[in-house]
Amino acid sequence: MRCLVVGGGITGLAAAWEATRLGHEVSLVEASDRFGGKVSTEVADGFTIEHGPDSFVAYRPAGLRLVDELGLGDQVQAVTGQRTVYLRAEGKLRPLPQGMGMVLPTRLGPFVTTRILSWPDKLRAGLDLVLPRLLGEEDVAIGAFLRRRLGAGIVTKFADPMVGGIYGASVNDLSLDAVLPSLRENEAQYRSLMLASLSQGRAARAQATGGRGPSSPFRSLTGGLETLVTALVAALREAGAALHPSTRLDSLADVDADAVILAGGVESSAVLLRGPAPEAAGALSGIPLSSSTVVTLAYPESAFREPPTHHGWLEAGPAPVSGVTVSSAKWPGRAPGGSVLLRGFVPARLGAIADAADADLQARVIEHVGTVMGITGDPSLTRIARWQGVMPSYTVGHQGRVAAVEHGLAGRPRWRVAGSALHGVGIPDCIADGRAQAAAALADR
Repeated sequence: MRCLVVGGGITGLAAAWEATRLGHEVSLVEASDRFGGKVSTEVADGFTIEHGPDSFVAYRPAGLRLVDELGLGDQVQAVTGQRTVYLRAEGKLRPLPQGMGMVLPTRLGPFVTTRILSWPDKLRAGLDLVLPRLLGEEDVAIGAFLRRRLGAGIVTKFADPMVGGIYGASVNDLSLDAVLPSLRENEAQYRSLMLASLSQGRAARAQATGGRGPSSPFRSLTGGLETLVTALVAALREAGAALHPSTRLDSLADVDADAVILAGGVESSAVLLRGPAPEAAGALSGIPLSSSTVVTLAYPESAFREPPTHHGWLEAGPAPVSGVTVSSAKWPGRAPGGSVLLRGFVPARLGAIADAADADLQARVIEHVGTVMGITGDPSLTRIARWQGVMPSYTVGHQGRVAAVEHGLAGRPRWRVAGSALHGVGIPDCIADGRAQAAAALADR
């Protein structure tokens, strides 16, 4: 069959790869002049700079599977050194307690002794141990649910920096059922979220391999993540797929294809479906879009009191960034010897600072990072990458919007919407969904 893929980000490329491997004729159109979408790597002055994501998680297998299929297995990198991440609360950097997940502890001792939470915060979280089940059938915001069970301390000092940082939105808006459905399952099974997390932590440690292998689930590639895009584009072309950059599709009315995979994001897919599938288009248009900016800074090691060896920190209070990654400490080969490479993240949820002009934004980030890390002097390299209105936020009711999109396309089973718009924002999620939607669209009927 003839398969048209709209969008040349990692989702669209993965969909094209699946369709090609299944033996179909594939054409892919991408509006911009490059492939990869938010996966964007720059090499400059000996630095390997990620303008978008810098890693993917190994426990979701779609990423590593694609890497292996493209023959890139020998280029997979685990994080370097001891994976130490800090949380900055009330002006102080404190290490995340050992065994702390995005919301809940898997070890009791480090949670009790952490100085990130006050004793009232800890006592309020302990009330979860005796509270009854609180969830009804309706979807709720993660923040509202966690406040009722565990108190505000857990929300502001753990859940919002960690979960909100991934999804680019506050947990006060994010959907429990779309983002953390495991919390609903845990309350149903254990009643107490704390008991559930501690029990799961014990089970995970019992199955551990005695400390062998990397302690962090995050992986990248030598040369940066765009290595994956480059290899995938080359493999697709070698397999006969027709890839067309700088090609914008404004309508599906005259498309000559048996199957269509819409992987260009929320706005692109909604526009293309407005005429032929208005219910699906309307549901897509109801998905909020957020923005984020990545500010990259490089310094000589001599600019620091001590060169940083930790991987960075998250902010749990007012700041011009939501977090900072020390890329040169996190990944091997990202900076020349004697240099430090940092990335600061400025999501739209931080307010006016996210919309500041480049010079003002950069100055604020430099001042803040310099104060926290004790840096003297100016950076030797700076970059700003703005991602405007391209990050879908899974707010309350997201699962209903997903169902409406699927219902709206029920009469066109060979038309599919794929990628972060509906089914997950991480790289492995997008790869898995792109491949799954392509396989479903091209299945025998």
